Amino acid sequence: MTDDTEKTSPSAPSLAPRRARSVAGGLALLLSLVTLIGLGYVWYLLSYKAQIVGLDVTRSFQAQSQALLQQNAKIASLEQAVTANRKAMADLAQRQASLAAAKRPGRHWRVRAAADLLLIANEQLRFQHNVPLALLALQQAQRALRREGDPRLLPVRKAILQEILRLKSLRRQHTSTMALELMALAHSVRTLPLALPHGFPEKTAATAKSAPLPFWRRAVNGIWQDFRGLIRIRKEPVHERALLAPKRAYFVRQNLQVRLYGAQLALLEHRPPLVAADLDAADHWIKRYFDVKARSTQAVLAKLQDLQHKSQALKWPDISQSLHLLHRLSRDAS
Repeated sequence: MTDDTEKTSPSAPSLAPRRARSVAGGLALLLSLVTLIGLGYVWYLLSYKAQIVGLDVTRSFQAQSQALLQQNAKIASLEQAVTANRKAMADLAQRQASLAAAKRPGRHWRVRAAADLLLIANEQLRFQHNVPLALLALQQAQRALRREGDPRLLPVRKAILQEILRLKSLRRQHTSTMALELMALAHSVRTLPLALPHGFPEKTAATAKSAPLPFWRRAVNGIWQDFRGLIRIRKEPVHERALLAPKRAYFVRQNLQVRLYGAQLALLEHRPPLVAADLDAADHWIKRYFDVKARSTQAVLAKLQDLQHKSQALKWPDISQSLHLLHRLSRDAS
Protein backbone atom coordinates (compact mmCIF):
# COMPACT_ATOMS: atom_id res chain seq x y z
CA MET A 1 0.00 0.00 0.00
CA THR A 2 2.79 2.32 0.82
CA ASP A 3 4.65 1.32 -2.28
CA ASP A 4 1.73 2.32 -4.50
CA THR A 5 1.43 5.77 -2.97
CA GLU A 6 5.14 6.35 -3.36
CA LYS A 7 4.98 5.46 -7.04
CA THR A 8 2.00 7.77 -7.89
CA SER A 9 3.02 10.87 -5.88
CA PRO A 10 5.93 12.18 -8.12
CA SER A 11 3.74 12.36 -11.26
CA ALA A 12 1.37 15.02 -9.77
CA PRO A 13 3.82 17.93 -9.44
CA SER A 14 5.28 17.34 -12.93
CA LEU A 15 2.01 18.46 -14.57
CA ALA A 16 2.09 22.02 -13.11
CA PRO A 17 5.28 23.24 -14.91
CA ARG A 18 3.98 21.93 -18.20
CA ARG A 19 0.72 23.87 -17.85
CA ALA A 20 2.59 27.03 -16.81
CA ARG A 21 4.88 26.77 -19.84
CA SER A 22 1.95 26.29 -22.20
CA VAL A 23 0.11 29.32 -20.76
CA ALA A 24 3.26 31.48 -20.98
CA GLY A 25 3.81 30.40 -24.57
CA GLY A 26 0.26 31.28 -25.51
CA LEU A 27 0.53 34.68 -23.88
CA ALA A 28 3.84 35.38 -25.64
CA LEU A 29 2.32 34.44 -29.01
CA LEU A 30 -0.71 36.65 -28.34
CA LEU A 31 1.48 39.61 -27.29
CA SER A 32 3.68 39.25 -30.38
CA LEU A 33 0.62 39.27 -32.66
CA VAL A 34 -0.77 42.40 -30.96
CA THR A 35 2.64 44.12 -31.28
CA LEU A 36 2.90 43.29 -34.99
CA ILE A 37 -0.61 44.59 -35.67
CA GLY A 38 0.11 47.83 -33.80
CA LEU A 39 3.39 48.41 -35.61
CA GLY A 40 1.73 47.80 -38.98
CA TYR A 41 -1.02 50.31 -38.21
CA VAL A 42 1.52 52.95 -37.08
CA TRP A 43 3.59 52.41 -40.24
CA TYR A 44 0.46 52.86 -42.37
CA LEU A 45 -0.44 56.16 -40.63
CA LEU A 46 3.08 57.58 -40.95
CA SER A 47 3.41 56.66 -44.64
CA TYR A 48 -0.03 58.16 -45.43
CA LYS A 49 0.85 61.43 -43.63
CA ALA A 50 4.19 61.66 -45.46
CA GLN A 51 2.46 61.12 -48.82
CA ILE A 52 -0.06 63.92 -48.10
CA VAL A 53 2.68 66.35 -47.00
CA GLY A 54 4.74 65.53 -50.11
CA LEU A 55 1.80 66.23 -52.40
CA ASP A 56 1.10 69.57 -50.69
CA VAL A 57 4.70 70.71 -50.99
CA THR A 58 4.87 69.57 -54.64
CA ARG A 59 1.75 71.56 -55.53
CA SER A 60 3.07 74.65 -53.77
CA PHE A 61 6.36 74.40 -55.66
CA GLN A 62 4.52 74.06 -58.96
CA ALA A 63 2.47 77.16 -58.18
CA GLN A 64 5.61 79.11 -57.28
CA SER A 65 7.31 77.95 -60.49
CA GLN A 66 4.36 79.19 -62.54
CA ALA A 67 4.50 82.54 -60.70
CA LEU A 68 8.22 82.83 -61.45
CA LEU A 69 7.58 82.09 -65.12
CA GLN A 70 4.95 84.83 -65.22
CA GLN A 71 7.36 87.28 -63.56
CA ASN A 72 10.05 86.39 -66.11
CA ALA A 73 7.58 87.03 -68.93
CA LYS A 74 6.72 90.43 -67.46
CA ILE A 75 10.41 91.29 -67.10
CA ALA A 76 11.01 90.29 -70.74
CA SER A 77 8.13 92.51 -71.93
CA LEU A 78 9.46 95.42 -69.88
CA GLU A 79 12.92 94.93 -71.35
CA GLN A 80 11.42 95.02 -74.83
CA ALA A 81 9.64 98.29 -73.96
CA VAL A 82 12.90 99.78 -72.68
CA THR A 83 14.67 98.70 -75.87
CA ALA A 84 11.96 100.31 -77.96
CA ASN A 85 12.24 103.54 -75.97
CA ARG A 86 15.99 103.59 -76.39
CA LYS A 87 15.57 103.06 -80.10
CA ALA A 88 13.12 105.96 -80.23
CA MET A 89 15.61 108.15 -78.38
CA ALA A 90 18.38 107.14 -80.78
CA ASP A 91 16.17 107.93 -83.76
CA LEU A 92 15.29 111.30 -82.27
CA ALA A 93 18.94 112.09 -81.61
CA GLN A 94 19.82 111.07 -85.16
CA ARG A 95 17.07 113.30 -86.51
CA GLN A 96 18.35 116.19 -84.42
CA ALA A 97 21.89 115.62 -85.65
CA SER A 98 20.76 115.47 -89.29
CA LEU A 99 18.80 118.71 -88.90
CA ALA A 100 21.77 120.43 -87.31
CA ALA A 101 24.14 119.19 -90.01
CA ALA A 102 21.86 120.24 -92.86
CA LYS A 103 21.20 123.67 -91.26
CA ARG A 104 17.56 123.39 -92.08
CA PRO A 105 16.00 126.80 -92.41
CA GLY A 106 13.27 126.99 -89.79
CA ARG A 107 12.26 128.86 -86.69
CA HIS A 108 13.21 127.43 -83.32
CA TRP A 109 13.48 123.80 -84.39
CA ARG A 110 15.66 123.11 -81.35
CA VAL A 111 12.82 124.35 -79.14
CA ARG A 112 10.43 121.86 -80.72
CA ALA A 113 12.98 119.07 -80.28
CA ALA A 114 13.41 120.07 -76.62
CA ALA A 115 9.62 119.97 -76.16
CA ASP A 116 9.53 116.42 -77.57
CA LEU A 117 12.35 115.39 -75.24
CA LEU A 118 10.56 116.86 -72.21
CA LEU A 119 7.40 115.01 -73.19
CA ILE A 120 9.36 111.74 -73.45
CA ALA A 121 10.92 112.35 -70.02
CA ASN A 122 7.50 112.85 -68.41
CA GLU A 123 6.06 109.75 -70.05
CA GLN A 124 9.01 107.59 -69.02
CA LEU A 125 8.84 108.73 -65.40
CA ARG A 126 5.06 108.62 -65.02
CA PHE A 127 4.16 105.43 -66.86
CA GLN A 128 7.37 103.38 -67.13
CA HIS A 129 9.07 104.62 -63.91
CA ASN A 130 12.33 104.65 -65.84
CA VAL A 131 14.48 107.24 -64.06
CA PRO A 132 17.70 106.84 -66.15
CA LEU A 133 15.91 107.36 -69.47
CA ALA A 134 13.93 110.34 -68.11
CA LEU A 135 17.16 111.86 -66.81
CA LEU A 136 18.83 111.39 -70.20
CA ALA A 137 15.91 113.06 -71.98
CA LEU A 138 16.06 116.07 -69.62
CA GLN A 139 19.79 116.46 -70.18
CA GLN A 140 19.33 116.35 -73.97
CA ALA A 141 16.56 118.99 -73.74
CA GLN A 142 18.81 121.19 -71.58
CA ARG A 143 21.62 120.89 -74.14
CA ALA A 144 19.28 121.75 -77.04
CA LEU A 145 17.94 124.88 -75.30
CA ARG A 146 21.44 125.99 -74.40
CA ARG A 147 22.48 125.79 -78.05
CA GLU A 148 19.44 127.85 -79.02
CA GLY A 149 20.80 130.80 -77.05
CA ASP A 150 17.46 132.54 -76.52
CA PRO A 151 17.36 134.53 -73.23
CA ARG A 152 13.62 134.01 -72.99
CA LEU A 153 14.29 130.30 -72.41
CA LEU A 154 16.21 130.90 -69.17
CA PRO A 155 13.18 130.06 -66.89
CA VAL A 156 12.72 126.81 -68.79
CA ARG A 157 16.38 125.92 -68.48
CA LYS A 158 16.27 126.72 -64.75
CA ALA A 159 13.23 124.46 -64.27
CA ILE A 160 14.94 121.65 -66.21
CA LEU A 161 18.04 121.97 -64.02
CA GLN A 162 15.93 121.66 -60.86
CA GLU A 163 14.18 118.58 -62.25
CA ILE A 164 17.54 116.99 -63.14
CA LEU A 165 18.76 117.53 -59.57
CA ARG A 166 15.56 115.97 -58.18
CA LEU A 167 15.97 112.85 -60.29
CA LYS A 168 19.65 112.51 -59.36
CA SER A 169 18.90 112.83 -55.64
CA LEU A 170 16.07 110.31 -55.98
CA ARG A 171 18.37 107.85 -57.70
CA ARG A 172 21.02 108.15 -54.98
CA GLN A 173 18.40 107.74 -52.26
CA HIS A 174 17.03 104.51 -53.77
CA THR A 175 20.28 102.74 -54.52
CA SER A 176 22.24 103.63 -51.40
CA THR A 177 20.24 102.09 -48.54
CA MET A 178 17.41 99.79 -49.55
CA ALA A 179 19.40 97.86 -52.16
CA LEU A 180 22.14 97.03 -49.64
CA GLU A 181 19.57 95.98 -47.05
CA LEU A 182 17.90 93.64 -49.54
CA MET A 183 21.25 92.10 -50.41
CA ALA A 184 21.99 91.51 -46.71
CA LEU A 185 18.59 89.86 -46.25
CA ALA A 186 19.21 87.58 -49.23
CA HIS A 187 22.50 86.43 -47.69
CA SER A 188 20.90 85.83 -44.27
CA VAL A 189 18.33 83.43 -45.77
CA ARG A 190 20.96 80.65 -45.73
CA THR A 191 20.96 80.56 -41.91
CA LEU A 192 17.22 80.91 -41.22
CA PRO A 193 15.74 77.89 -39.38
CA LEU A 194 13.03 75.97 -41.17
CA ALA A 195 9.73 74.96 -39.56
CA LEU A 196 10.15 71.59 -37.78
CA PRO A 197 7.55 69.27 -36.28
CA HIS A 198 6.82 69.70 -32.57
CA GLY A 199 8.49 67.13 -30.35
CA PHE A 200 6.46 64.67 -28.40
CA PRO A 201 6.30 65.21 -24.62
CA GLU A 202 8.62 63.09 -22.57
CA LYS A 203 7.30 60.28 -20.43
CA THR A 204 6.69 61.11 -16.78
CA ALA A 205 7.55 58.60 -14.11
CA ALA A 206 4.88 57.48 -11.70
CA THR A 207 5.16 59.16 -8.30
CA ALA A 208 3.29 56.59 -6.23
CA LYS A 209 4.45 53.01 -6.14
CA SER A 210 1.70 50.61 -7.04
CA ALA A 211 1.26 47.12 -5.76
CA PRO A 212 3.22 44.40 -7.56
CA LEU A 213 1.29 43.01 -10.51
CA PRO A 214 1.51 39.63 -12.18
CA PHE A 215 3.96 39.11 -15.01
CA TRP A 216 1.36 38.99 -17.76
CA ARG A 217 -0.35 42.15 -16.43
CA ARG A 218 2.92 44.11 -16.41
CA ALA A 219 3.76 42.92 -19.94
CA VAL A 220 0.37 44.03 -21.32
CA ASN A 221 0.66 47.43 -19.59
CA GLY A 222 4.15 47.98 -21.00
CA ILE A 223 3.05 47.19 -24.55
CA TRP A 224 0.02 49.45 -24.18
CA GLN A 225 2.16 52.36 -22.91
CA ASP A 226 4.63 51.92 -25.79
CA PHE A 227 1.79 51.84 -28.31
CA ARG A 228 0.26 55.04 -26.86
CA GLY A 229 3.65 56.76 -27.00
CA LEU A 230 3.89 56.23 -30.77
CA ILE A 231 0.77 58.24 -31.61
CA ARG A 232 -0.21 61.76 -30.53
CA ILE A 233 -3.42 63.46 -31.67
CA ARG A 234 -3.41 67.28 -31.41
CA LYS A 235 -6.06 69.86 -32.25
CA GLU A 236 -4.86 73.30 -33.32
CA PRO A 237 -7.00 76.36 -34.19
CA VAL A 238 -4.87 77.18 -37.23
CA HIS A 239 -3.62 75.11 -40.13
CA GLU A 240 -0.38 73.31 -39.49
CA ARG A 241 2.61 74.39 -41.54
CA ALA A 242 3.72 72.05 -44.29
CA LEU A 243 6.81 70.14 -43.20
CA LEU A 244 9.70 70.00 -45.64
CA ALA A 245 11.95 67.16 -46.53
CA PRO A 246 15.71 67.87 -46.32
CA LYS A 247 16.00 67.70 -50.11
CA ARG A 248 13.37 70.44 -50.56
CA ALA A 249 14.89 72.85 -48.05
CA TYR A 250 17.48 73.94 -50.62
CA PHE A 251 14.80 74.96 -53.12
CA VAL A 252 12.85 76.87 -50.45
CA ARG A 253 15.89 78.98 -49.62
CA GLN A 254 16.74 79.51 -53.28
CA ASN A 255 13.20 80.69 -54.12
CA LEU A 256 13.24 83.12 -51.20
CA GLN A 257 16.58 84.52 -52.37
CA VAL A 258 15.16 84.91 -55.89
CA ARG A 259 12.31 86.98 -54.45
CA LEU A 260 14.67 89.26 -52.53
CA TYR A 261 17.02 89.69 -55.49
CA GLY A 262 14.01 90.46 -57.68
CA ALA A 263 12.96 93.19 -55.24
CA GLN A 264 16.50 94.59 -55.39
CA LEU A 265 16.48 94.58 -59.20
CA ALA A 266 13.08 96.31 -59.28
CA LEU A 267 14.41 98.89 -56.82
CA LEU A 268 17.44 99.59 -58.99
CA GLU A 269 15.10 100.00 -61.97
CA HIS A 270 12.93 102.35 -59.86
CA ARG A 271 9.73 100.27 -59.97
CA PRO A 272 8.02 100.54 -56.56
CA PRO A 273 5.01 98.29 -57.43
CA LEU A 274 7.31 95.36 -58.30
CA VAL A 275 9.34 95.98 -55.13
CA ALA A 276 6.20 95.82 -52.97
CA ALA A 277 4.98 92.63 -54.71
CA ASP A 278 8.30 90.80 -54.23
CA LEU A 279 8.52 91.87 -50.58
CA ASP A 280 4.99 90.65 -49.88
CA ALA A 281 5.79 87.29 -51.52
CA ALA A 282 8.99 86.95 -49.45
CA ASP A 283 7.11 87.74 -46.22
CA HIS A 284 4.45 85.10 -47.01
CA TRP A 285 7.12 82.55 -47.92
CA ILE A 286 9.00 83.05 -44.62
CA LYS A 287 5.84 82.80 -42.51
CA ARG A 288 4.85 79.56 -44.24
CA TYR A 289 8.07 77.54 -44.38
CA PHE A 290 10.36 79.01 -41.69
CA ASP A 291 10.30 79.02 -37.90
CA VAL A 292 8.67 82.34 -37.01
CA LYS A 293 9.50 81.90 -33.30
CA ALA A 294 13.25 82.11 -33.88
CA ARG A 295 14.94 85.45 -33.23
CA SER A 296 16.70 85.53 -36.60
CA THR A 297 13.41 84.93 -38.43
CA GLN A 298 11.65 87.65 -36.42
CA ALA A 299 14.47 90.09 -37.25
CA VAL A 300 14.15 89.34 -40.97
CA LEU A 301 10.36 89.79 -40.85
CA ALA A 302 10.74 93.12 -39.06
CA LYS A 303 13.24 94.29 -41.68
CA LEU A 304 10.88 93.25 -44.47
CA GLN A 305 8.05 95.26 -42.91
CA ASP A 306 10.34 98.28 -42.66
CA LEU A 307 11.29 97.95 -46.33
CA GLN A 308 7.63 97.61 -47.29
CA HIS A 309 6.82 100.88 -45.52
CA LYS A 310 9.76 102.57 -47.27
CA SER A 311 8.69 101.27 -50.69
CA GLN A 312 5.14 102.54 -50.13
CA ALA A 313 6.47 105.96 -49.16
CA LEU A 314 8.40 106.37 -52.42
CA LYS A 315 7.00 109.20 -54.54
CA TRP A 316 8.09 110.36 -57.96
CA PRO A 317 8.94 114.05 -58.38
CA ASP A 318 6.98 116.30 -60.72
CA ILE A 319 9.02 117.19 -63.81
CA SER A 320 6.20 118.74 -65.85
CA GLN A 321 6.92 122.38 -64.90
CA SER A 322 9.55 122.87 -67.59
CA LEU A 323 7.23 121.42 -70.26
CA HIS A 324 4.38 123.75 -69.25
CA LEU A 325 6.72 126.77 -69.31
CA LEU A 326 8.04 125.84 -72.75
CA HIS A 327 4.51 125.42 -74.17
CA ARG A 328 3.49 128.79 -72.73
CA LEU A 329 6.51 130.53 -74.26
CA SER A 330 5.82 128.86 -77.61
CA ARG A 331 2.21 130.08 -77.59
CA ASP A 332 3.28 133.61 -76.65
CA ALA A 333 5.90 133.68 -79.40
CA SER A 334 3.47 132.49 -82.03
